Amino acid sequence: MFNIPQAMLDYWAKKAEPKATTADIAMVEAATGGRLARPYVEFVTEFGFVVFDDVPGMRYKFDYALRYADRMEVRTGDIGYMLDPSALVRAYHRGTQVDDPGEGLPCYPPDYLVVAGSAGQDSVLLQIHGDQPGRVWYWPENEDAWGRGTNVALGFVAENFYDFINRLRPWEDE
Repeated sequence: MFNIPQAMLDYWAKKAEPKATTADIAMVEAATGGRLARPYVEFVTEFGFVVFDDVPGMRYKFDYALRYADRMEVRTGDIGYMLDPSALVRAYHRGTQVDDPGEGLPCYPPDYLVVAGSAGQDSVLLQIHGDQPGRVWYWPENEDAWGRGTNVALGFVAENFYDFINRLRPWEDE
């Protein structure tokens, strides 16, 4: 269950962004070969492909943990917008497949789907394959291909999309 402040709900209602349809969900699942977790599907069908603008009452900040072989780092990330179905599929193919190895691709493993972007170039990922689909991760933008240089860890955010959305906080709480 989502616990979203009324100010956010009112803002999203005013913006009236498109909401996911059953056909949209089926198209994304067919294109990625993965199953979209129920909490994420509930969010995009109920609230849509919303924007997390810098307005009073908006929550869009969260913590994520990067685990390296020798340490763990906790950092702060943000969500700026949810990707619509066609953008989800484009981002999945662009970020997980090597068209030109010189471009730093793939960005992240194919078990993950970019579902949202930050105010910068970072991405919120939903795990769609593997041992625990439905988990939420963060990919800090990196020019290296996945597994090379400094692009060797995804930031763990939440066990599911409910927890991700419910734990968002405003920038002002620092």
